[in-house]
Amino acid sequence: EAVLAINWADTALAWGYRWSDSATVEDMMNDIAAADPRFSYTGTGMVNDILFNDGTVNLAGTPGNWWGSTNNGITDMGMGQVLSNGDLEKWGDPAAGVIVDSMEWGGYWYYTYAYPMTIHPVSIPDSTGHGTEPDHGPFCGAVGTEGCDAIKADSNIIVAWATACSVVRGPVDITNPNGPVVFFGSESMAVGPATNSTTNAVSLGDGGTATVTFALPIANGEGPDFAVFENSFNDYFLELGFVEVSSDGEHFVRFPATSLTPSDVQVVSSVDPTYINNLAGKYRVGYGTPFDLEELRDSTGINLNNITHVRIVDVVGTIDPQYATYDAFGHIVNDPWPTNDTVYGSGGFDLTGVAVINQNTNSIESASEESVIVYPNPAAKVLNVNVQHATIAQLYDFSGRMVASPMLSAGVNTIDLSQLPAGVYMLRVDGIATKVIKM
Repeated sequence: EAVLAINWADTALAWGYRWSDSATVEDMMNDIAAADPRFSYTGTGMVNDILFNDGTVNLAGTPGNWWGSTNNGITDMGMGQVLSNGDLEKWGDPAAGVIVDSMEWGGYWYYTYAYPMTIHPVSIPDSTGHGTEPDHGPFCGAVGTEGCDAIKADSNIIVAWATACSVVRGPVDITNPNGPVVFFGSESMAVGPATNSTTNAVSLGDGGTATVTFALPIANGEGPDFAVFENSFNDYFLELGFVEVSSDGEHFVRFPATSLTPSDVQVVSSVDPTYINNLAGKYRVGYGTPFDLEELRDSTGINLNNITHVRIVDVVGTIDPQYATYDAFGHIVNDPWPTNDTVYGSGGFDLTGVAVINQNTNSIESASEESVIVYPNPAAKVLNVNVQHATIAQLYDFSGRMVASPMLSAGVNTIDLSQLPAGVYMLRVDGIATKVIKM
């Protein structure tokens, strides 16, 4: 894998590139030009001009000028340079750079340029060559409009809900970091099914986070795999959040979010949802924003069939560059700001729940005979649990709701099932999950 970055006078773009066996810079540029009709260049051996045209923006170098190239920050041999895994190959028009070094050789002066601009990734083009999701839009609109992918809280495709939540609250107003921190709602309000109530939510504040966990992991299945619910009172007052997932609670990967809302004027109360993609909070209360793990198939450090944690990170919606947050393509994410409510202690993203659509049911396994013994199974009134040391058991129904959490002592313990309806449950003891059938 390598990255090709091109620095024009006012824009820097980058493409990811994969190859097998061996490849040169020329191979990479030819392959990218073949795959992306918006990109082209002229010249052989060295480069005369590099072009990019996405139908709305046409960027070009100065025809006839030589472009400079570096590999991982070191001047390279141009088009003939052989790529190595992890290389960053950067080409720049001199108009885009700042001279950082110069030398004279053979009566000619040679200059080394640095290119300080932010590099923005380029999406895969569609068949028209004018770009497509996730960085172009338009995306689906508000609840009830054609093609809307919102998930209703009582949808029968939901199989479970988050069973625990941990919140790190942000300030009411990020421009006053020593000011009050939000306090609206409690972590328990993000556990279990989301409702249509705008007050049944936990407020994150500017830049705050909520991390939720589940009785069983989320799996990468067909279509969307989970949905995040916010408490917006209408279709356009949208307080947004980035979404990240993890398989161990330590290493998180963020969904590539897009915000095409113009950032020249601060949003106060209205965001067009057709400008938004892969940001939680896109829909009004009672409707969740879906996320498909397949979009993260090239990510490292996570198991897409064993997602144990989902984290929502509040978007600080200001357009002030000092405090602004940015989407995956370098756009400022502009949403209603400030939303500081010092009376009720709310502000930023307000989480009401996270629903599971595709669940890793393979995680329901029989307990190890050496550590936990569960009997009888099926059980009518009482479940016996034999453990080697004192611990806490957690019993969940198949929707992911915890229905009991008894303390266990070393030896045989009994759990009363008599008040529970018949069905399938999951008992978790010391990380071991056992499917329990209540008759």
